[in-house]
Amino acid sequence: MWLVLGWHVRDQAQSHDFLSLYSGAYMTSHGLAAHLYDPAAQWAVEKKLAPANTELVPFIRPPFYALLLSPLGRLPFHTAFVCWSLLQIGVLMACLAWAWRRFGTVALMLGCMSVPAAIGIAHGQDAVLFLAVVIASYTLTENGKEWSGGAALGLLLVKFHLTPLWIIAMILQRRWKMLAGFAATGAAAAGISLAMVGAGGVRAYAALLQNRDLEWLSPSPEFMISLQGLAANLGITSVAAYAMAAPAIVVLFLMGLQHAPLWRAYAVTTAASLLLVPHVYGYDAAMLLPGLWLAMFRADLLSTRIPALWLCTPFPFVFALAGRPWAAASSLSVLAMLAALAGEAHRLQGRQDVANDRGEDGGRAFAT
Repeated sequence: MWLVLGWHVRDQAQSHDFLSLYSGAYMTSHGLAAHLYDPAAQWAVEKKLAPANTELVPFIRPPFYALLLSPLGRLPFHTAFVCWSLLQIGVLMACLAWAWRRFGTVALMLGCMSVPAAIGIAHGQDAVLFLAVVIASYTLTENGKEWSGGAALGLLLVKFHLTPLWIIAMILQRRWKMLAGFAATGAAAAGISLAMVGAGGVRAYAALLQNRDLEWLSPSPEFMISLQGLAANLGITSVAAYAMAAPAIVVLFLMGLQHAPLWRAYAVTTAASLLLVPHVYGYDAAMLLPGLWLAMFRADLLSTRIPALWLCTPFPFVFALAGRPWAAASSLSVLAMLAALAGEAHRLQGRQDVANDRGEDGGRAFAT
């Protein structure tokens, strides 16, 4: 089914999302990295690559990511698209294999239903790579390799707007080695980026991200799965309403982190990060999949497993096809997942407190 979907949207993918990524790879591999964020230079490259394209599709990732993608720029455009799609499919299959070995056939079935991963691949996006990054980081950290887990997590800096809560989570959980690994990756990425484009390129990149005339950067806000998308679907334009909602997300995030085992720390941080920042679309929820698997098979409460199961199905994201206000189902579902994780942390802590009050026997009963 996903292959059929991908076949039908392949032309749109090549003229939008993939064109953006490929243009960055092409410019870097052909010695044009210094002009990576010059709209005129990128427009000239994109017209050469896709003459039928009628709008600028800017490369909005950091410079170091363009360097990682540069081998792709050595391939002809259409060949690169095929290779990119096959790479994404292969990475997704590896992630599904991890879940299958870890949790069994049910996890594999749930992963195969993942709409965010599928639409990300179909549209030439790179969301599946960040799904793999989260899995790699979790696995390394769980196995006691915290520095390596943090270094792997640092690759999320490709989408740096999703990383602030991860830093807070590492600090609150006192995972200093993990934080050091994350910082090492960040320092390397910053150094490489500065060397590639120089101070002027960094300023041009900042100006690009703040350019309100580039509507491509935030098309169809109702399809976002963040608070921004929820507000767009409910017709809320008040800055005050957003200012009240954002702290509520932070509170749920902090509640979910309270005495959190590693699985819940990853699940709650991913969910809160997707909700809190702007420019987060359905395909970005692919990185939530590890948290959903972990919640399904590690959570103690049914009230946590139910929203995780719901988010594994296509339904929260299919509602987007109905437009406003139904498209709010995806962001509301992620919010329900975050609230369930926070609720589990609160209820389990309450049980622990009761057990402690009852003495040693009650503590053993709670542990059982």
